Amino acid sequence: MIQPTFVVGAYASLPHRRDDQRKYYELLGEQSWVDAIEIPYPGDLADPTDRAWYADALPPVWCRNVITAIPGTMQAVGRDPGFGLASPDDDGRHAAIEFVRNVNDVIADLAERRGANDVAFVELHSAPTGRADADAMRRSLAELTSWDWRGTRLVIEHCDRFVDGQKPEKGFLPIDAEIELCRQAGVGLTVNWGRSCVEGRDANLPLAHVTAAAQAGVLTGLMFSGAGPDVTQYGYAWIDGHLPMNPDEPTSLMDSDHIRACVAAAMTCESLEYIGAKVCVPGDSDLRERVGYLERIHHAVVGQ
Repeated sequence: MIQPTFVVGAYASLPHRRDDQRKYYELLGEQSWVDAIEIPYPGDLADPTDRAWYADALPPVWCRNVITAIPGTMQAVGRDPGFGLASPDDDGRHAAIEFVRNVNDVIADLAERRGANDVAFVELHSAPTGRADADAMRRSLAELTSWDWRGTRLVIEHCDRFVDGQKPEKGFLPIDAEIELCRQAGVGLTVNWGRSCVEGRDANLPLAHVTAAAQAGVLTGLMFSGAGPDVTQYGYAWIDGHLPMNPDEPTSLMDSDHIRACVAAAMTCESLEYIGAKVCVPGDSDLRERVGYLERIHHAVVGQ
């Protein structure tokens, strides 16, 4: 099995100042263990001027990057509760299709600016909250997979499913429905440790999700973000807030043992393409400290 690409979701730990952001990307690009980056959409990709800056700022050695559509998806759901690729509402589903069309256009523009398409995957999501419908998601995937993606592959990133009586963070489809959709559409599935933990309020549920996707042969990505039951500097209890691993954040349920167990299960799947880390950090962290929070997760991933 080819060693999975190690992806960092640097946007969660990004400093505020633009010049510091460029220095942060440069520093990450110097790390031999960082292979690629998870890019939020819309973020810096929405505006052509910002996109030009971003295309230039990313190290050229990163050529298997991942775009996540979750920021724009949640922004749109906030404006329109019917928005989503899995929406039973035709207008909401069509709006989500057009949203993904914009992502497709951005990939083409980035490829032109960087001289090659170095977006390997796009993470899509089965919104809307509390109303996601598997048949609607199936129709959306049938349309999206018919487009020219210039080599970029589509994956569904699992978020917390809607649970009656529990306040959702995302509240999308259950993972078993998403696994079946992936099988039918020929797309992959990515598990985010923190989002699965938030779903079950259980540090063991991410392993169950990884195992199920791996056994089904659809697991493509595994991202490590922490979660926990306490209020922290990163937000309220059970927030999808990308907490650092324990002990960097003592309340986080994601520790090296849980990381290693998930990696072991993931590595049994031949479709696995990337593993990564995405965590927030204290606001006063300097650039090397920010890298350190990610590197310690990488150490756990590789068993150091």
